[in-house]
Amino acid sequence: MNYALGLNMKVAAIQLDAVFADFDENLKKVKNLVLQAVEDGAEFVVLPEFFTSAIGFSPKMLETVLQNKKTHEFLVQLSSQFNIIIGGSYLSFDGYQCYNLFELVFPGGETFTHKKDLPTQFENCYYTKGDTNRILHTPIGNIGVALCWEMIRYDTVRELSAKADIILAGSCWWDLPDNALSEREPLRQYNQQLALETPVQFAKLLHTPVIHANHCGKVTAYKFKNSDNNFPIDSEMQTRQMVGAAQILSSEGEIIARRPFHEGDGILAANLKWGDTIHREADADINKYWIPDLPESYLKAWETMNPQGEKYYNSISLPYYRKNYTLSL
Repeated sequence: MNYALGLNMKVAAIQLDAVFADFDENLKKVKNLVLQAVEDGAEFVVLPEFFTSAIGFSPKMLETVLQNKKTHEFLVQLSSQFNIIIGGSYLSFDGYQCYNLFELVFPGGETFTHKKDLPTQFENCYYTKGDTNRILHTPIGNIGVALCWEMIRYDTVRELSAKADIILAGSCWWDLPDNALSEREPLRQYNQQLALETPVQFAKLLHTPVIHANHCGKVTAYKFKNSDNNFPIDSEMQTRQMVGAAQILSSEGEIIARRPFHEGDGILAANLKWGDTIHREADADINKYWIPDLPESYLKAWETMNPQGEKYYNSISLPYYRKNYTLSL
């Protein structure tokens, strides 16, 4: 495959109905969807955040992290077999710490990475803070990466401003529990709209095309409670729908292609051109942290669940990874 800046490439965004924490089944699903994208002519495929597992508060996540050691090889194999560029994120333990690792793999095996900078809420239970080096300097240009809630913070916009030719994004955005009280229905509608419009707003702020991959299934896992002894034993179970949409967006935030979550899993494919225009400074508000004006319940969850999740990671998950990682090699 020959690359050139400004090349009009056919790109694809995957929308995945993942089986929660089932590594083998999700790799089968991903391979089938990638094959569909390739048959449609795609040269560049983007997978969603946590594509090997989705995300939920459950002991199943610990074992999935250990299985994920095979994921890099899986991406390299797909890239080589189909002669495509492919990227997506998964939980990766390196022997010392676990990260939400985005890998972009080229057919020759060359790999570029970004580690999600801050886990969101109970995600803190399973991985730790990554990096803010979100520009991948590749043979096809400078590619930016933003995962889920990285897209609703102005810090991310400032880090990418006037630097990226294109943005690769992926989400695993959960909704309110299916059995939430009826009076919370307005919040559910807000959450679904926020998930849908966040990539659009992100493209507009950065004046940069965005390829956004997404989850569309349901996850049944334990309710995460803010307490010092938050172990998923005899706790309340909750089922949550993953919301948002797989989307391909222009630098003006125009929708080139979109597949909302309720349409199920599948692929989006479209021709997209980048790298042949002058980068514009982003529209970033230096006085704000969050891009949207989040409801109080979101802010409270961020402030309370993040540190509680960090405690769980350091006391439960990290010791488990370190104890079992070498045994699983």
